[in-house]
Amino acid sequence: MKLKYIYCLVVLTMMSSCNDDFLDRSPQAINDKTFWTTPDDLKTYANSFYGILPNGVTNLGDQNSDNQVPNSIDAYNWGQYVVPTENGNWSKDNWANIRKINYFMTHYNTVQGSEEDINKWVAEVRFFRALEYFSKIKTFGDVPWLDKDLNVDSEELFGKKMSRNEVARKILEDLDFAIKWLPKPGNEEPNRLNSDIAFHIKARVCLHEGTYYKYHTELGYSDESTDFLKMAVEASDSLIRSNRYEIYNTKKPDEDYYNMFIMNDKAGLKEAILYIDYKYPLRVHNMGHGSAEAKCGFSKDFADSFLYKDGKPRACTSKNTADNTILQEMTDRDPRFAQMIYNDKFLSEEDKDKPNYDDDFVYSFCLTGYRSIKGYDPTTAHKGYNVEDADGIAYRYAETLLINAEAKAELETITPDDLDKTINQLRRRVDMPELKLEVGFVDPNWPDYGYSLSALLQEIRRERRIELAGEGFRYDDLCRWKAGHLLDNVMTYVGKKVTKGDLVADNGCVIVYGNYTNKDLSYQQGKSRTWDDKMYLYPIPTGELQRNPGLLPQNPGW
Repeated sequence: MKLKYIYCLVVLTMMSSCNDDFLDRSPQAINDKTFWTTPDDLKTYANSFYGILPNGVTNLGDQNSDNQVPNSIDAYNWGQYVVPTENGNWSKDNWANIRKINYFMTHYNTVQGSEEDINKWVAEVRFFRALEYFSKIKTFGDVPWLDKDLNVDSEELFGKKMSRNEVARKILEDLDFAIKWLPKPGNEEPNRLNSDIAFHIKARVCLHEGTYYKYHTELGYSDESTDFLKMAVEASDSLIRSNRYEIYNTKKPDEDYYNMFIMNDKAGLKEAILYIDYKYPLRVHNMGHGSAEAKCGFSKDFADSFLYKDGKPRACTSKNTADNTILQEMTDRDPRFAQMIYNDKFLSEEDKDKPNYDDDFVYSFCLTGYRSIKGYDPTTAHKGYNVEDADGIAYRYAETLLINAEAKAELETITPDDLDKTINQLRRRVDMPELKLEVGFVDPNWPDYGYSLSALLQEIRRERRIELAGEGFRYDDLCRWKAGHLLDNVMTYVGKKVTKGDLVADNGCVIVYGNYTNKDLSYQQGKSRTWDDKMYLYPIPTGELQRNPGLLPQNPGW
C-alpha cells in the first residue's frame, strides 16, 4: 500500500476543500455549525494527521544506541541530561496531535452518513491516536489518558496519570477499532490507510509491551506479559496468513537487501506493508546524500555482531576473522555487512586516490569508518541536496516476521515451521544458513542481559539487530529488554581498527577503535559512559509537576 506525495497532495486537497491551509488551523478555527456535516469533512480532518507516519527513508535512526555512533556525544545516553523546568518532550506541541484528535472525537457524531462511511474515518483518527500514545508510554511510562476536547479550565488537564499497562490497553482498543473499520487492502481510497497497517502496528505495540512487562519486573505487570505476547502473535500471524506480503528476494544474495532500499519505484514491492511515494519535484528526500555527510557511523560492536557465512559468530567460526580492514571484516560474512556498510566496491577510481577514502574509510563525516549505505545510491546521491526521489518504506514485512518469531520464542511455542516462515525467510534472501531450534553453538560473546536467555532468543535478537539496523528500532529494543547497560561496552561507541596509527581529532575525541594497545578506550578521552536505569524513562518537567500534582511521582531516579 502506498501514500503518494502524502505531504504535498494532502495539503492541496485540504486547501481546496477548506479554502485555507487546514494544517495551520486550530480546532477553534473550524465553524462547528457548518463543518461537521458529511463524511468528507471527517476525511479532510483526518488528512492533517498523515504527517505522523514515518517518512520511510531512515538509515541513521540508531544514533542513540549501541548500533551507531554520532560524531558528538548524545547527552542523554552519556548521563548529561538535566530535568527540564518546562517543555522537554512534554511541551504543548508534543500533545498537539492528541488535542486535535480528541476535538475530532467529540465532534464527529453530528455527521450524517452510513456507519461504514463514518467509521472508516474515525478508524484513521483512532489509529493515529494509538501511534501518539504509544510514543508517550515509551517515553514517559505512565501518562494521563485524554480522550475529550479540553479547554484551559478542564479538570482533566490536572488529572492523574494512568498506569502504563492501562494506557496500552486503550491503545489496543483504538487499533482494534481501526482493524475492524479500516478498508481491507485493495479497497482503500488511493493514498489511505488499510486494516493490514493497523494489524502491523498492533503486533509492534504488543511485542514491545509484552517484553517490557516481562523484563521490567519492578513494574509488577509480569502477569500481563503473556497476554500481550499472544496478541503480538495473533496480529502478525494474520499478516503472514494473508499471503499478501513477501520478502524481496530475486536470488541475488549479494545485492537484494541493498537493492530493495535504493529501488526507485516500490509500487510492486511486496515487502512494503506501507511504502511512501516520492517524486521529484513534488516530494524529495536526502537519504543517500545525507548518509554521505551523516557525521555518524556504525559501531565496532555492531560490526562484530554479524555472523559468518557458516552461520556462526566470530568466536565459533572456522572462517578467517581478521578485521584490520573493512575488506577483511566483510569477507565470508553475512552478505548484509557489505550491503549495509560502505566498502571498497563503492569506490570510484578517483575516490581511491583520495586520502579520506583509504582502506580505513575514516573521514570527518564518519569517524567510526563504518558508514551506512542503506538507501545510498551513488548514481543519485551526489546530484545535490534534497533531490532524491526513491520511494521509502514506512512499515516493512521483515519487521512483522521478526515480531512473530520473537513473540513465539518468548512464549516458548515456536516451532521449526515458525522459523521457516519468519527468520529463515530473511536468511534465505542473503543465502545464510537457516536458524534451527537448537542453535548449535554457544557464543561466549552473547550479550549479558542480566537474566537467563535461551540460545534461540539470543540469535533472534541478533537477527533483529542486523536486519533492522539504522531504521530506528534499536534503542526501543534495548529499553524493552531492560538492556540499557549494554551501552557501557566501550566497543559500542568506537569504530573500526585503523592502520595508520592513533587518530585523534582536534577536539580531543578518539576517532576509532584503533589497532593499538590502549586499554582505556573511550569515545572521548578520559570519559566513558555508564547506564543508569532511570534512563528507561524520560523525566516529566518540574513545572508540569508543580502545576499538576496528579502527575506525581516523578519518574524513578530523576
